[in-house]
Amino acid sequence: MAQQNEEHFEVIDKNRAEMHERNKIKFLEDRIKTLETALESHAKILARFQMTEGKEQPLILTKEMEINNA
Repeated sequence: MAQQNEEHFEVIDKNRAEMHERNKIKFLEDRIKTLETALESHAKILARFQMTEGKEQPLILTKEMEINNA
């Protein structure tokens, strides 16, 4: 087996550090994507709630009732 010198170990350490940084960035990007999805979902729910605010029944029930009464 070839003798490994100090430079070899420095390259290995540098590669490990770079791989660790890439993994951290990927993890953070995944977390951001999850947060964006959650925010979009909450925004849709809030928009539906605001559309029905002030009405006696939610919009969905009103449409169902119109179909049943027709």
